[in-house]
Amino acid sequence: MKTYRVVALAVGFAGCALSLTAQRMSINPQQQQWNQSNTFAGINSPSSRSENSSISGTVEDMRNDPMKDVRVELRNESGAVSDSVYTNSSGNFEFTRLPTGSYLVVATQGVRQASERVDARGFASGVTLRMPGSAQAQDGVEGNAISVAQYRIPAKAREQYRKAHEAVEKGKKDDANKHLAKALELCPNYADALTLRGVLELNQKDSQSAIADLDKAIKADANYAMAYLVLGSAFNMESKFDDALRALQRGESLAPNYWQAHFEMGKSYTGKADYPAALRQLERAESMAPGQYPLIYLLRANALMAMKQYPDATVALQAYLQKDPQGSNSAQARKMLEQAQAFMAKK
Repeated sequence: MKTYRVVALAVGFAGCALSLTAQRMSINPQQQQWNQSNTFAGINSPSSRSENSSISGTVEDMRNDPMKDVRVELRNESGAVSDSVYTNSSGNFEFTRLPTGSYLVVATQGVRQASERVDARGFASGVTLRMPGSAQAQDGVEGNAISVAQYRIPAKAREQYRKAHEAVEKGKKDDANKHLAKALELCPNYADALTLRGVLELNQKDSQSAIADLDKAIKADANYAMAYLVLGSAFNMESKFDDALRALQRGESLAPNYWQAHFEMGKSYTGKADYPAALRQLERAESMAPGQYPLIYLLRANALMAMKQYPDATVALQAYLQKDPQGSNSAQARKMLEQAQAFMAKK
C-alpha cells in the first residue's frame, strides 16, 4: 500500500497543470507528441472524412469585450490537441480544413478556461467562448476579482509580468525569469509575479523557494486565489498535506470554478491515506476539467489500488495510458497495471 502512495505523490506540480505555466509546459507537449506520432481511427483518413469543415469564433470576457492573445486549442474526439492558435486583436480565431467530427474548443488564459463542443460537418461552424471572471479593467489590471492590491501595481511592472507570461507560454523560462525579476524590482509585492515565479520554482523542484514567494504573494494580496492553489501544490511536494489542504480550501473558496484545486486536494488526501476523500475530490476535478486530464486517472488508480479495488484501478490505468501513452508517468502506470492484473488473476 505504501508503494502506491509514493507513486501518487510523485505526480508533481509540473504535471498537474495547476496554472497556465504548468499546463503549457507539461500537458500540451505530451499531447502534441501523441497527436504527431499516432493516427486516430478515421480522423486523419481522407477517404472516410471530408476536410471542408472549419470552426471559427471569438473569445470574450464577461463584459462581452474581445480578448486578444488567448490560446485556443482544438481537441479531437480522442481528447488530443489537433491544433492551437491565439486570438487576434478582435478576439477572433479560426481552424480550417478540418476532418468531419466532433471537437472540443478550449480557450485558456492563466487558470481561466472556457470550452464548448462543436460539430464540424462539412461547413463553417461558429462559437463564442466567454472567459469566466476575466473582465479587464480600464487600467489593464486583470483577474477573477480585481483587488485594491492589483490596482496599486505600476503599469511598467504589469508590462514586465505580461512579457514573462508570454515567455512562459513559449517555453522560454529564462526570459520569463528575467522579466519577473524586473517586475518585482519595480514592485516587490506584486502577487501575480511572485506566484508565477513560484510556479517556475516548483517546476525546478525548488519547493522551499516557491513557498517563500507564495507566502509573500498571499501577504501582498490575501484574495489572490491562484497563490493559495500553487502554495497547496508546494506543500504537497513537501508532504505537508494538512498545510496543503488548508491552502487549497482557502483558494477553492475564492475561486470555486478551478478544477485544479480539487485535483491537488486529491493528492493531499492520498498522502494522508484517506482514499475515499481523495476519490471524491478527483471525481469533482474530472467533472470540472475541460476535456479529460490524464493525471486524474493515474491518481485515482493509486487510491483504488490502495483500497484493493483492482478492477476499477485497471480501468483507470487503461484510461490514463490511452490518453497519455508516452508521458513521464506512463512506465510506472504500466507497472501498476501489471500489478493490478496479477492481483485480479489470483482471485
